[in-house]
Amino acid sequence: MAQEKPIPVEDLEKELDEFLWKMTNRPGGKRKKPGCNMVHGQACALGTCVDNEPRVTPIDFYYDGGLTCWILAEPGGKIANIKRNPNVSVGIYEPVDHSVEQKSLQIWGKAELINVKNNPDEFYRRIESFGMDEALKGTVEELIQNGEMPGGNEEALFERLLKMMNVIKITPKKMVLLHLPPGRLPAKKKWEPGLAAIQVVG
Repeated sequence: MAQEKPIPVEDLEKELDEFLWKMTNRPGGKRKKPGCNMVHGQACALGTCVDNEPRVTPIDFYYDGGLTCWILAEPGGKIANIKRNPNVSVGIYEPVDHSVEQKSLQIWGKAELINVKNNPDEFYRRIESFGMDEALKGTVEELIQNGEMPGGNEEALFERLLKMMNVIKITPKKMVLLHLPPGRLPAKKKWEPGLAAIQVVG
């Protein structure tokens, strides 16, 4: 088995930061028509587990620095799992193309649920800074337009939906950035707070 070699922590953190910025969703600005106006990045796979029953959810993620990831989530199994077990894993990866160098990222971390009840200031600050509010309002307008939701008071409906939602904050405990260069052995760059190492797989 190949040995790990230490590498500068700040160099790996810069590379991780650049990868997350490249892959994240971005605000779409003020919507001009019904529908989600988000500039979509690459979805992540969010893994949760309770009672030895793993669950993986493909879902959008948001990033604004500091290696912390954010997710806007409606009620469901992932939220129920996080309430019982906040330890999560996240996978973020580029579309498969073995003709070019590719990267994928695995994150192990702790999830925190932020909502209107437990931290309204942080909740509204996050949904606005990430453009989630405009995207969700546009989606509501589109559903009403298509007869999927009742019309009449869009703002009240939007606020009711927000009260159901959670922003999931994922603070990393460990990260592995996998490099897959064409015609060469893959390399894993491993990060933990204050530590960084590289391992050539083969």
